Amino acid sequence: MLRFGTAGDAVSRWRRRTILRFGFLGVLGLAVSEIAALVVPFIRVNRIEGLGNPVSVGTKAQVLEVFSATNDRPILFREGRFFLLHAPGGIIAAYRKCTHLGCAVPWNDAEDRFHCPCHGSQYEKRTAVVLRIPAPKPLQLFHIAENAEGQLIVDTNPLRVIDRTGEWDPQVIEITDT
Repeated sequence: MLRFGTAGDAVSRWRRRTILRFGFLGVLGLAVSEIAALVVPFIRVNRIEGLGNPVSVGTKAQVLEVFSATNDRPILFREGRFFLLHAPGGIIAAYRKCTHLGCAVPWNDAEDRFHCPCHGSQYEKRTAVVLRIPAPKPLQLFHIAENAEGQLIVDTNPLRVIDRTGEWDPQVIEITDT
């Protein structure tokens, strides 16, 4: 003899299915949101603040005064990602990007030179010429100009850098000491 379930069994079976369905959808939603939270930061385009804009660094006299007071220690400008250097005969602006793999190159006071933390490249204090490889060439330089008010303006556009090879070339100086 066949027996059919009672109305109470059907209701409890329906409730169990609903609870399982909502539980499955909840877990699925949680998994999708976690994956999205991990992936979205890699898709979003990061704006690089300061790089590409002209940066005012003060007058030539102010910059030379800072150099004389600090034994020609490079002056860091985080906004434009560059250092001002007191090169032999003038002032240059060196881009902080290592020419080996593009790491940010910090100034190392203990060694009195630039030292890339990624692979150990070292650059000279006044000219940013390579002292220790694997960097294939010196740090790139940004163009510097003096405006009508006497302010030095550094063009931090990475598409218009002064790219050099090998030894120091005094022809790259755009702002002289005199």
